[in-house]
Amino acid sequence: MKIKNPTYDIIALSSSLICAIHCAAVPIVLSFSSLASLHFLHHPLIEWSFIAIGVVFVFVSLWPSYKKAHHKLKPLLIAGCGFGLIALGRLDLNELWEVANTVTGALMVSVAHYVNWKLLRATGNHTNCKS
Repeated sequence: MKIKNPTYDIIALSSSLICAIHCAAVPIVLSFSSLASLHFLHHPLIEWSFIAIGVVFVFVSLWPSYKKAHHKLKPLLIAGCGFGLIALGRLDLNELWEVANTVTGALMVSVAHYVNWKLLRATGNHTNCKS
């Protein structure tokens, strides 16, 4: 069965990378006194929005690809570990703990979408969406 929307993996991979960059850069940016007004970037609503978008893309992209196309658990396991690290980062033990776990988790979610995209291409179930 052909997966008709491979762009979900590209969008999900991009949003996960943006999340990782956001999580790594915000503490550095906020440490500069002249940029302290950008504290809104560290708002929990923004952080939870990125997490929610990531979960949505797992259900929109990784799960259907697993069920209908390649039947490989690898992308789902990588994404699950990534979200597990993001959850560990939410424990707020200290800033380094949060940043390290969240960035690593977001990168793992990106890798999961990349692996899924490669598996779809290898199985021939990846079609280009051309309008």
